[in-house]
Amino acid sequence: MESCFISVTLKFIKFRKGRFILNEISSLINILALTQLSGSNTTNQCNCTYNSSSGFDMIMMTLLKALSQNNQQTSNGYNLSSNSENLFDELGSVVNNTASRFIDVDTKDKSVKSRIENAIEQASKKYNVDSNLIKAIIKVESDFNPNTVSSAGAKGLMQLMPENCRDLGVTDPFNIEQNIDAGTRHIKEYIDMFGGSIEMGLMAYNGGPGRMKSRGVESISDLYKMPKETQNYIPKVMKYYRG
Repeated sequence: MESCFISVTLKFIKFRKGRFILNEISSLINILALTQLSGSNTTNQCNCTYNSSSGFDMIMMTLLKALSQNNQQTSNGYNLSSNSENLFDELGSVVNNTASRFIDVDTKDKSVKSRIENAIEQASKKYNVDSNLIKAIIKVESDFNPNTVSSAGAKGLMQLMPENCRDLGVTDPFNIEQNIDAGTRHIKEYIDMFGGSIEMGLMAYNGGPGRMKSRGVESISDLYKMPKETQNYIPKVMKYYRG
């Protein structure tokens, strides 16, 4: 039995007074084929027949076409012409069409779900962290998609940054068991660091203990000193955690 997963992220335009700022172009197409042998002599093969290289070429050609017709720069970015606006619409369409030509994603794959649940239970017992808290973090971080990659480079179910992977000995952040084990260990370290406070541990997990220290955060009442992302993150996780 096998499943193929795809994660596509595209963030590229902000509009402001008739112009757009090219803040970020991040088009990421990840295909992960998980193949398992069923029976002694039977091998199932993934039906991912689409050529990802050609899809990437289409995306880049459309992007370059748009930029080439928008060569007048201002202090705020490129002037926004009707042609380029249409072309960026076309770019989005190309990305969507490219994604749809890959094998369909089965987000309810039972084997993956089972692996996630087992990994959560094992990590919960190993690090003495409530399994419901682990699930809540995964829900907010990746919505249970093992192949999620953020624009900042965080990867996997519990969104581990490259430095986290290095420090925690993770060799494959997309591996369900490695990611959950490391992420649970990480949140446990932060909870212990702040005297058992889950909220403070979550603040450190999302915003970083260094930022907390530099901004004078000493208790959860200082949450307002942290970035909006962190201010929103904690109540989201706690909502799922408390059910």
